[in-house]
Amino acid sequence: MKNNIKPIYLDNNSTTKIDPKVLNEMMPFLIDTFGNPSSMEHLYGLEANEFVEIARERISKFINSSPGEIIFTSGATESNNIAILGYFNSLDCNDFHALTVKTEHKSVIEIFKYLSQRKIKVDYLDVMNDGIININQLKKMITSKTKIISVMMANNEIGVIQPIKEIGEICRKKKIFFHVDAAQAIGKINVDINALNIDAMSISAHKLYGPKGIGCLYINDKNKLLPIYHGGRHEKGLRPGTLAVHNIVGFGHACEIAQNNIKTDKKRINQLTSYMIDKLKTAFPDIIINGNLEKRIPGNINISFPMLEYTPLISNLSKIAISSGASCSSLNPTPSHVLKALGLNKSLIKSTIRMGIGRFNTEKEIKDASNYIISVINKLSKKHLESC
Repeated sequence: MKNNIKPIYLDNNSTTKIDPKVLNEMMPFLIDTFGNPSSMEHLYGLEANEFVEIARERISKFINSSPGEIIFTSGATESNNIAILGYFNSLDCNDFHALTVKTEHKSVIEIFKYLSQRKIKVDYLDVMNDGIININQLKKMITSKTKIISVMMANNEIGVIQPIKEIGEICRKKKIFFHVDAAQAIGKINVDINALNIDAMSISAHKLYGPKGIGCLYINDKNKLLPIYHGGRHEKGLRPGTLAVHNIVGFGHACEIAQNNIKTDKKRINQLTSYMIDKLKTAFPDIIINGNLEKRIPGNINISFPMLEYTPLISNLSKIAISSGASCSSLNPTPSHVLKALGLNKSLIKSTIRMGIGRFNTEKEIKDASNYIISVINKLSKKHLESC
């Protein structure tokens, strides 16, 4: 952005800035320790492989799994595909039932649409007005043919946390494969794989101050997936291709930092979030915070301005970097399927913004951003009233 002042970054649900400590940890693996970890015949490969396994241990420790249950991928979208399609491929028949949620990330929704085209019966759970599923409805929708349930831990648009532990218990009891997209949750809330009864879980490093282009799939050793890719034996044959050692090392260190800082990060980010919400509510009492405010990841604010029906806000808020919803959907802008599932009409969806406050946001930034939003909304409200 030549000659322009960069806006205040408040889109941490889309991606986070890489932690400088993570970058420092990665740099030697682009210059000195550059070996291919699959080349075990010489020191360069052995050394690279050693650091890959250290990172695998760090990530597994963070979620309380065993290192062998971590499969490196390019990120949560690829992990979602490997888990869901890999499990589908492992089944002997096509006559089965799958369950997911209407507010899932598009990368999960699209997979189940593909399965529907292959004549698999897929049902989509509704959410309540606060964005959380009804456990009783889930139980009613399970049939004797239900083989897989996929529910994201924390929603990427409204930040709400689903009752994963309860769903996991139901799935374990009924022997249903349980997949969880945890991209938005990891690093923000404590996640213990064993306590949650999860069979497969998808993670992206760039959501927790790590590098882009790397993530992983946790897959319980008791479950078998068939590969959806072919061409190598890397990562138990599930994800062939040369491992990006520098990214893997960065991912592992990002998890280690998050594990050490999760309590202090959560407290500080919640304080900044509360300040922003209180400031905006004081200025505009009629605003709507979408999603449950208690069962929510730190930093997420999804807010609608009813006084600005059909007024597009993002283009008018150029001094802050925010979004109208999921970053993956912005290339094909349609009304948010998440907000529609909550019952918002098109006019209200149009006047909705999503903000994500993160580790590197300062108190001054949040104060300046709050004042700026209030100023812009006041001007737009005045124009809106004059045009009516």
